[in-house]
Amino acid sequence: MEKLGHVTRYPAGSILFGAGELTDFVLLVRHGHVKITTHSSEHIVAVRGPGETVGEMAAIGREPRSASVYALSEVEALYVPGDVWLEFLYEHPRVMRALLRHLHARLKEATRKQAEHGIIGAEQRLARGLVELAAKIGTPDERGVCVALNQRELAGLVGVSRESVSQVIKRLRAMGAVATGRQRIIITDEAVLASVAEGNTIS
Repeated sequence: MEKLGHVTRYPAGSILFGAGELTDFVLLVRHGHVKITTHSSEHIVAVRGPGETVGEMAAIGREPRSASVYALSEVEALYVPGDVWLEFLYEHPRVMRALLRHLHARLKEATRKQAEHGIIGAEQRLARGLVELAAKIGTPDERGVCVALNQRELAGLVGVSRESVSQVIKRLRAMGAVATGRQRIIITDEAVLASVAEGNTIS
């Protein structure tokens, strides 16, 4: 794929493409992380990182973009025009199968989260979300692991209200499990967070 496109870079906070656009290029993330949003820049539905593609469905379906993508950090990506991407898939069936498996995994994950939203409570969902985010985009902090999202973004990602996130974060903070700062949440006690993610209620 390195021969198909060119490397492009995006500063943190910039938009890679927006919902409703008629563009069809595909981006393969090489360094950094991006957030995929709908409705607003704070309604996050997914986070993607190195080795993952974004924008491939617009190239395949030839339809307007269904979501917007923003750089969470400085991002380096391989830019591949949509028609070149499709030709590459047709010429490499193994890549096509790999993409289908990848999209299937994304669909299963989305279905799982949707099902969980009706089964498990806000505390557990939020804890699971933070554990997953820490593993994917967390950066070392003198107090623990830093996740560079605000509470509104976190609410959209895990599917709970902003008010519920605020209440749970407040309790976790009182327990010493997390700390908060501007546009970030620091996980200070991973054991407590993991316990809540497994379904143990915050006391």
